[in-house]
Amino acid sequence: MGTDRRFFKELRFRQLRALVELSRQKTFSAVAAALKMSVVSAWRQVRALEEEFGVQLVDRQGQQVVLSEDGRLLVEMAEPMVESFLSLRSVFDDRQGKVPRKLTVAAPAGVLTDALPEPVDLYRRQFPNVGLRLMERPSRGALAALLAGQADVAIIGMTAADEAPASLSLHRLARYPIHLLCPAEHELATSRRLTVKQIARHPLVLSSEDTSDRAQVDLTFASAGVLADINVAISASRVPLISRYVSMGFGVALLAPGDITPPVRGRARSALVWRDVSSLFGHEDLFLLQRSGRFELPHVKVFRELVMAEFTGRQASR
Repeated sequence: MGTDRRFFKELRFRQLRALVELSRQKTFSAVAAALKMSVVSAWRQVRALEEEFGVQLVDRQGQQVVLSEDGRLLVEMAEPMVESFLSLRSVFDDRQGKVPRKLTVAAPAGVLTDALPEPVDLYRRQFPNVGLRLMERPSRGALAALLAGQADVAIIGMTAADEAPASLSLHRLARYPIHLLCPAEHELATSRRLTVKQIARHPLVLSSEDTSDRAQVDLTFASAGVLADINVAISASRVPLISRYVSMGFGVALLAPGDITPPVRGRARSALVWRDVSSLFGHEDLFLLQRSGRFELPHVKVFRELVMAEFTGRQASR
């Protein structure tokens, strides 16, 4: 009994929170700024944990701090508890009706335009008193907003090369293959066997650099050793804009068109042809992200379920 009392007396929440924050911020100065404490105090919180557990939790690498294997293990175990504790007050206040209910969702323009109108409409009917705010952000910007606490939910595209922070829970919504879009008379429209290097020789109309499908395309070109040689004629974030410039002859496009269903191979629409090139360039996966470990507020849960139901219905109708 005495040992248990000593453990809970000395193992403070501030210490665990400092370690979890260090795993995200990478420097003690950033941790100090985030937790509103001095750098020395931030260092002491982590040092106290090392003394308590008898292991080294961090290693210095220049200006940054890297978690040791023991440090990563402790963060994995402590992070859900830290997040749950941090959300306890907001959940308690929500249940008692002490604060106005709010929900902020960050998502790319294509998702807001094509996939969210119906779930948002249903949600507003069920929760007319919730302050719902929608933020248009590219995938990386939406993720940053979620991690910074500016959004409660983020809907983003991710590729095989992306790794979500352990502090987030992921709900997969859809998978979209990368497509080639080109004029019907273009040589790539009828070429029997496409290659990455063959496509790289043509001017390209690509998604903007802060989108996940662009990251996947660039990764494929890099793996083929031709990334430095490609000619990007224009970068854009919206499929209609990309389609317009492809039809004007600016180049050929590589993108994940999402729920804008392309015509089958060889059939033109507005003199353009879509070809599935996922065997070369892979896919973009769409996820709904939230902070893991936190108590999910009832009105947030309903929104998540409506969005997931929308995408489930879309997949079933294909």
